[in-house]
Amino acid sequence: MNVRLCILTLVLFKAQLLSAQINRAYFRQLSDEPQFTYADAYLTNRWFDFYDSIQQPAKRPAMLADYSFMRAEAKGPKATALMRVFWCRNQQFADLYFRKQAQGVIDSLVSIRQYAHQHNLQAEEGICWLAWCKVIIEHSGKMDERKRRILVYDGAIRGMSLLQNLPLSVIHQYHGATYDIIHHVWWIGMYFFKIQEYDLARRAVALGNQWAHPQLDTKEEHPYGYNYYKWQFLNDLGSCHLRLGKLKEAAYWYQKAYTFGLSYGSSVHSSVSYGNLGVVLSRQGKHAAAIPYLKKAIEAVRRGNDRQSEFNAMVPLSEVYLNLKQYDKAYPALLRSMALYDSVRAFVDQTDSLDIIPLFAGLGEVYQHRGDLQKALYYTQLANRLEEKQRKNDDARIFHQKQEKLEAEAYRVKLSQIDADRDYAVWLRNASITGLVLVLLISALYLRYQRKRRREAEQQLAFITQEARTRTEQLTQLQQLREATAKSATDENLPHIAELMELAILTEADWERFRQLFEQVYPNYLLRLRRKHTMLTPAETRIICLSRLSLSTKEMADMLGVSADTIVKTRYRIRKKTNLPEGTDLGEAFADV
Repeated sequence: MNVRLCILTLVLFKAQLLSAQINRAYFRQLSDEPQFTYADAYLTNRWFDFYDSIQQPAKRPAMLADYSFMRAEAKGPKATALMRVFWCRNQQFADLYFRKQAQGVIDSLVSIRQYAHQHNLQAEEGICWLAWCKVIIEHSGKMDERKRRILVYDGAIRGMSLLQNLPLSVIHQYHGATYDIIHHVWWIGMYFFKIQEYDLARRAVALGNQWAHPQLDTKEEHPYGYNYYKWQFLNDLGSCHLRLGKLKEAAYWYQKAYTFGLSYGSSVHSSVSYGNLGVVLSRQGKHAAAIPYLKKAIEAVRRGNDRQSEFNAMVPLSEVYLNLKQYDKAYPALLRSMALYDSVRAFVDQTDSLDIIPLFAGLGEVYQHRGDLQKALYYTQLANRLEEKQRKNDDARIFHQKQEKLEAEAYRVKLSQIDADRDYAVWLRNASITGLVLVLLISALYLRYQRKRRREAEQQLAFITQEARTRTEQLTQLQQLREATAKSATDENLPHIAELMELAILTEADWERFRQLFEQVYPNYLLRLRRKHTMLTPAETRIICLSRLSLSTKEMADMLGVSADTIVKTRYRIRKKTNLPEGTDLGEAFADV
């Protein structure tokens, strides 16, 4: 009981959510995927409200405010693409049919398609391809038929190729009114069937049959729903196989369509498929067995006033009677077919199409059986002329279709190369930007590390310098102590005094530590100094380094354990070797080495 109550509460909450104005605070806090689901349900529920707002100025500001809010608050490419596709299909498509202007819709679909491609939104990109094909077909403008077919070949194959690789769980997210994926693939299948591209038509309707889902019936304002589309796809699969001469496969799909039509109580749909089974039997040579199927289909579609379906069943029934030499039954069936033909001509490509030829040929055969040779000759010759013209048209059509397919393939390869070049350019740009950012980041970190090391080295050098001054003071004190106690000191105390004196001398280990710190503060200074002045000795190099620290002569002498006179003489030799004027400060002279 509690579970049912919870489910009922959730259903009511969802219904309230869909019927009310958009909850802006709730929408704003959603992430990309929940935003997409929420917005898709909201826009599907209010599809016709937006559509009608074009003609209702008082209603339009509120609708635009909702849309503008959702568009501005969309957090990811998926929700953004939904908003863009909705506006294109809802608002621009309306303008398309009102003003017959297709270019704006085409440009928008191309832009959205490129956006989806950049963000790897395969479903959105595939649907935009199919929607683009629909606009190209319906509103070609000055485009010739051949170029239009080439574009549709390429666009439809691209769209279906993108979509067929997606899992069903993803496809079912796009059954809403905005994307309406089932309608698009059904429409493309119908187009290819009309131009007799049965392999492509079969591919399209097979995808539709795979994607159809009862979820279609849960979408508000959906034009047909799951049962209609599912039956259409099953029946169309049978028709595609029938036109391709695969009678066994055609019978299989017609039987499934018939069974499915019965499952939801549609006598018209089930009867149409039942009649199509009769057509298959007739093609298999089982003419007598086909008659009950065709009659049942005709009775059902007459009750539904479906003249197109009646024509489709009446023509093969006439052929069955002719094959069985039942001319008395064939004649009224042929006359009824001719009468129906005038009312369904809009569904047939041309007056001399293949659909009318068997009727003329059948009438010629009936009149010949009746002995009316004049009418028999008239209808037979008329059928022969139309059949010859049809044969030439078929040969030309087959040739042109093959040529168009080759051109479409070349066009697709060209577009693929353009897309690949664009993707590579984008990748190269992103890689360059990423590399530059990494270089700058590494450089900044390295400089920061070097500055830190230099500060630490400067602090340690300052400590050593202070230590040198302290040692100088200690050495002075020890010197004074030595002079004061020299007369009174015993022989055994003299070694201890000498040991204390050695503590003030800068040893090799001390110098090595000093050199390392000096190199951190002044990187590669000693190396540059030796390269520029190769004649300098290690002792002279030490004097130059200590001069950089601004130490006095006495401090240098005490640190190195030599006399002040030795420091003065060493400075003199350095100036002479490096051609420096007398009295030049070595620290300043060698600062820019």
